[in-house]
Amino acid sequence: MRQVVIINADINKGETTQSLIDAYRNGAESADAQVKDIVIADLKFNPNKQLPNRIEEPEPDLIDALAKLKWASHIVVFCPVFKESINFKIKGFFDRIFLPDQVFVVNQPNFSNDFRGRSARIVSILDEDAWNDWQTTQKATYLTIKRSLLEKCHIQPVHTSAIGHLYSLENEYAQKWLKKLYSFGSKLL
Repeated sequence: MRQVVIINADINKGETTQSLIDAYRNGAESADAQVKDIVIADLKFNPNKQLPNRIEEPEPDLIDALAKLKWASHIVVFCPVFKESINFKIKGFFDRIFLPDQVFVVNQPNFSNDFRGRSARIVSILDEDAWNDWQTTQKATYLTIKRSLLEKCHIQPVHTSAIGHLYSLENEYAQKWLKKLYSFGSKLL
């Protein structure tokens, strides 16, 4: 049985993001996957990187999130992108979880940021400005999360999807993405 962790990186916990997450979850559960959630907006932690000589114990919410990520065989990140960037709390979450010198002392024998054997998908939900830029450059801000964090921690493959600005869930474009995410979930892509 596959184990999936869905990271809701929508700081506003919006209805659109939740609908996309639900479509993926329903697909994964139809394939008998176990699904756990991490909702970054609900976590209590300091998103700032710690100075190397001031490493402190991680907050309980980060310890819980790390345990879920170690349990998972597949990680899915739903990340709204506003004004061509991601929210600082999202970036701080990834820095604190995946970069060992931010949370743990590197030479502790029980810490490893090697997530080998796991796969991931990043679903970027772009605002109008970011969508217009993406149509020109085909480069979204998820590349930072993909290359600098997930792939450095040996998570492979990391699939990506960029969803344009969704004005409503009732139009053909949104319905296409809901079906696509259900399909990705059922195949655990």
